Amino acid sequence: MTHATATGETEPEARDRLVGTWKLFSAEETLKDGSTRPFPQFGPSGKGFLMYQAHGYMSAFLVNPDLSTTPSHGKLGRQNARNGIFAYCGRYEIDVERKQIVHLPEIATDPGFVGSRQVRPYRFEGERLIFSDVEKNDPVVSGWKIVWEKVEPFSGRRSPLAKS
Repeated sequence: MTHATATGETEPEARDRLVGTWKLFSAEETLKDGSTRPFPQFGPSGKGFLMYQAHGYMSAFLVNPDLSTTPSHGKLGRQNARNGIFAYCGRYEIDVERKQIVHLPEIATDPGFVGSRQVRPYRFEGERLIFSDVEKNDPVVSGWKIVWEKVEPFSGRRSPLAKS
């Protein structure tokens, strides 16, 4: 049985909107004093992609281009974080009644994410997917927001990375 939310969106409808590739538009924290700042890990020019497949798998890859050029060796989770690199992939679930997407990482640059439940309250605004919530674990930060923009499918025969 398919349930509709208060806005009338069913899980299959939400999945249809979600499936595809999303490019990071912004990632910011709201501080307790009302000011905002970029996510410290990714900086003001953070870049990333978030991909959802129809059969229930996802992947996320984010970098701070100002830091990620440093080679990393050794303790990958902490080293990658210091170098501004973060990624994970695994299954995902959609709870349309609670307006949450739950990521279930099976592999991650930070091993602490493997096997966790990453709950992402979501909403769609046009071609944007917005994750936002209150922050419960940081005494300085009151909330966070990550905005993704839908990427149009590549329709050419030639790879967009191929050189002329």
